[in-house]
Amino acid sequence: MTFPYSAKYNHADVVSLFDAIAPVWKKEANEVPGLEVDKLFQTLKSVCDGWRQLEAFEVLDKDLQALLAMATATNWFTKVQVDEIDTWLGEVADCGEAEDWMQNFPEDELREVVLAKLKCHEVTDYQVDTVSKAITIEYAGGNYGTGRHDGSVYISDDGLKIYDGREAGKCLVWLGDLPEKPEDLGKCLTSSKWKETWEEEEW
Repeated sequence: MTFPYSAKYNHADVVSLFDAIAPVWKKEANEVPGLEVDKLFQTLKSVCDGWRQLEAFEVLDKDLQALLAMATATNWFTKVQVDEIDTWLGEVADCGEAEDWMQNFPEDELREVVLAKLKCHEVTDYQVDTVSKAITIEYAGGNYGTGRHDGSVYISDDGLKIYDGREAGKCLVWLGDLPEKPEDLGKCLTSSKWKETWEEEEW
């Protein structure tokens, strides 16, 4: 297989580069037909430069990680080049899949926190939306300081809110750092660091 020296950062090119290196990575550079080490190094650099242009690194690119690991395992490159490839490999690994914060909020613990801190009569529903990454805990007879009401606590990547069922669209928006676990949520629910606001759609 010839080396795709014009490769850029995309799935097909990354896989093509990997497929070119994989069968011959144990061979000496002078034993590999068509191999131009400096040219290959610049291609890998170009691919990594393209990867850095991503706006977010929410998912680990395992194909790129495998490509760089394979490249640095060969004995084709100079020490300086190997050090650079290792640096790129570390960057890719460090920008892996973001931690799923929802796993830190078990249902039972969330129910207990909402019941205790809002002094609810009961938690009536618990919903997890894995697509939009949001958790909704609906309750009856809760009180955040303005009287008993039915409502819901909503946690998402965008923030923490309490929806008050007494008035359509009324909610409180948390102004502090987002909670990382149920214990943090409990502290939020008993804090005064909230702003009342209104949304057009009903909760």
